[in-house]
Amino acid sequence: MKWFCAPLLNCHSCALAWFACPIGVFVHYSGYRVFPFLAVGIVLLLAVLLGRLLCGWLCPFGLLQDLLHKIPSRKFGLPRWTRWIKYGILLGMVILAPFFLGEQTMCSFCRICPASAVQVTVPNLVKAGFSGLGTQTLVKLTFLATVIVLGIFCCRSFCRVFCPLGALLAPLNYISFWTVKTPTTDCTLCGKCDALCPVAGNPSLRAAAGVDPGRTAECIACTECQSVCPRNGVDKSATITQSSAP
Repeated sequence: MKWFCAPLLNCHSCALAWFACPIGVFVHYSGYRVFPFLAVGIVLLLAVLLGRLLCGWLCPFGLLQDLLHKIPSRKFGLPRWTRWIKYGILLGMVILAPFFLGEQTMCSFCRICPASAVQVTVPNLVKAGFSGLGTQTLVKLTFLATVIVLGIFCCRSFCRVFCPLGALLAPLNYISFWTVKTPTTDCTLCGKCDALCPVAGNPSLRAAAGVDPGRTAECIACTECQSVCPRNGVDKSATITQSSAP
């Protein structure tokens, strides 16, 4: 089903890949200067239906980052401005660079994609006995190592900072049919959901304002804010009765 662009980072150069990677398709089509109607249509349709649910639940590279972050270490956050980098990567390395320099350019995102490195580059190197280690391969492996190290210390750092597919899906979170609902109508701003949010999305601020936490570009629909909320599922009428009892 290589004609179907599953909106996940899943390199279609991998021998076991069933679907096409939308970023790879966009790079190739931009290099050919042809608009990828089918790929764009599939990605937009699924994004409008599900938002970034696919990022949180199905993306294999997202799973790798979640596992890396479980390694015991000192954790740190990232400045909020870094989340804008992925939009620059989408525009520059997925669209403009291939369009002006051709789809084989070293400046395309496919040349540094860490998902491609895990699924294709590393297995091919092992198969070849680590021979033929060229500059292009070293660049890709260096970026993979950087992403891995960042993933250990900062949760979902690649998704938040570098992923061009996340940049493409993020704005559609505001209109998607699927979203993370506000777990309570009387948020106390205890901050438990903020501490557990893997993308530092501050869901408590939207919950307190009566807005669904999923209505933000960074939300990956992990639903951790719903599960940790101490007010979720509390019977308000029982609470009122208990508080008014003598």
